[in-house]
Amino acid sequence: MGRRTVYLALFCAVALVAGFLLWRDLTLPERARESAQTQVLVETLDLQRDISGDLFTLHAAEARRMQDERIEASSMDLGASLAGGGRWELEAVSGSLEPAGQIRLHDVVALNLGKGSPLHIRVKEASWNPERRVWEFQGGVLLRQGALEAGGKTGVAEPGGRVTLYGGAWATWEKR
Repeated sequence: MGRRTVYLALFCAVALVAGFLLWRDLTLPERARESAQTQVLVETLDLQRDISGDLFTLHAAEARRMQDERIEASSMDLGASLAGGGRWELEAVSGSLEPAGQIRLHDVVALNLGKGSPLHIRVKEASWNPERRVWEFQGGVLLRQGALEAGGKTGVAEPGGRVTLYGGAWATWEKR
């Protein structure tokens, strides 16, 4: 192996180390901010929370309690027993529970277990509004109940299961 090859290998090794150190220094503020916001990290979380008389039961594969008291979680199963008899089951890829009682879920499959046949809902983002006591849907809503299939860009679901769709809403009902 010639001197030129040794010098080239040494130069590449020094350049790699210098590049790594530069990357580490440039990303330090972002990494420090991320770790400073997380107060507690939990592997498996089971939680019950009463929000204005409505009982929410949460199971999450992983959860982080942030310094602002918000809980961010992934792989969530959420059950909601709402005052007045509404019963919901939701699965979400991720979401958060805000200190004031708002719940935000992403990539959601929801099931309303009200009277009659269950109402199945698939939505990009669902938020529980504790003041209005409704689920607010964003990013496209698809719902199915028996022979009925409907969708829209946004929507609102009341505790008992009544859903109103907005933005290019459509419905198909097939007589069986």
